[in-house]
Amino acid sequence: MFYFSWISPELEPLVEKLAAACESFLEGECVLEKQRDGFVQDNIKKSLARCDALFVVIGGESSSAEQSGLPVDNRLLNERFRFEIVTAMNFGLLVISLLIDDAKLPEKKNAPGVWKRLLEFKSYRLRNASWSEELYPILEDIAEELDFKKEVNKKLSQSIYQNYQDLTDAEGRPIQPLELGLGFSGALELRQTIESERFNLEEARRLGDRAREKNALSALALAFTQLGQTQRAIQYFQEQLIIVREAEDDEEECELLASLGDAFAISGNIEAAKKLYEEQLLRADAKGFRAFVGSAYNGLGYVFVKRNKIARAIECYLKALTIYREFEDHEKELELLVGIGLNYKKTGELERTVECLIQALQVARYLEDRKEEAYILVDLTETFCHMGNTESAQTYLDKAEKILTQRKESWAIALNDRFTALRDSLGQK
Repeated sequence: MFYFSWISPELEPLVEKLAAACESFLEGECVLEKQRDGFVQDNIKKSLARCDALFVVIGGESSSAEQSGLPVDNRLLNERFRFEIVTAMNFGLLVISLLIDDAKLPEKKNAPGVWKRLLEFKSYRLRNASWSEELYPILEDIAEELDFKKEVNKKLSQSIYQNYQDLTDAEGRPIQPLELGLGFSGALELRQTIESERFNLEEARRLGDRAREKNALSALALAFTQLGQTQRAIQYFQEQLIIVREAEDDEEECELLASLGDAFAISGNIEAAKKLYEEQLLRADAKGFRAFVGSAYNGLGYVFVKRNKIARAIECYLKALTIYREFEDHEKELELLVGIGLNYKKTGELERTVECLIQALQVARYLEDRKEEAYILVDLTETFCHMGNTESAQTYLDKAEKILTQRKESWAIALNDRFTALRDSLGQK
């Protein structure tokens, strides 16, 4: 789910259009708490707790980020705007600023209050008159961010579940962690779960039971990770790392370094993530843990993409690809081939883009992943259009059409917009 926040009443018609496009492309419900509904903090908190991202739409005279907020007679609206942003950040949501027309964020040294915090996140520019043309590349970038975050949460969760294998309660029964999700809304049950694990943590520390302490820390990290409170999760991961190092368990240490690197990456601390991935790489390489060498290169690739060092990112991703192929991990192979291909596209190396995407297409068909196959076919069509090769573009467009006409899922409906634009550009009716 996605929450939209805007400060200028005149932006509401545009926000409604952006939300409709977002729902289609990102396959998720959008929440628009109408300004006329008033400012009810509990309602806003409940809505944001169920969301994955906050879109902050900035534009219009009354919402200039150069100012500290709205005019005096609109203080309540400004207070609501600030509350939405701060709450989203506390929940660990992905925050995206959409700057409409001439709107701009201030320099950090001059930024008042909540604006300073907004500067920590990525912003995009949209023109009101041509928003529909400019929005989809932005949504593609956001989808990549969200996919990474979900993948990390899944990986962290799996890692933490493994630590429960030997954990039992006072009566010797196996303890199973509560499965929480981004849509979790049982506040009382969540409080009880966290308090229970905190009690386990205190008891383990009182008894000097380091193994039990480590598992309690893992459980707490799981709860806060899946709730999107990444900073709290990082705290528990770091405490867990101390115990793992005491036990000199090299493999578990590599796994935890990967988890910490991922957690820092999705929290936006790219420098800390880079250091952890580098440490993971050194340790995994020295011990011959090939799987962790691959994940370290994959993490470093993400770091370099975020730093806009695309050539370095591709280099790391190619090394990761080699290792994942050794383990016959076809899903990771598919993910990396698509990512490498689209990064080659950023550098203008279109022939290499085609080479990677065709390999990815073969893997998608092997996995019978029709959604990914359709996206790759559309990506290939776009790439051949850029190369001026209309014959090949038409070939792949026809193949994409065969899939899209047979599928009724939301992803197919969303992809159809790109398909239609390509069909029109190739002169079809």
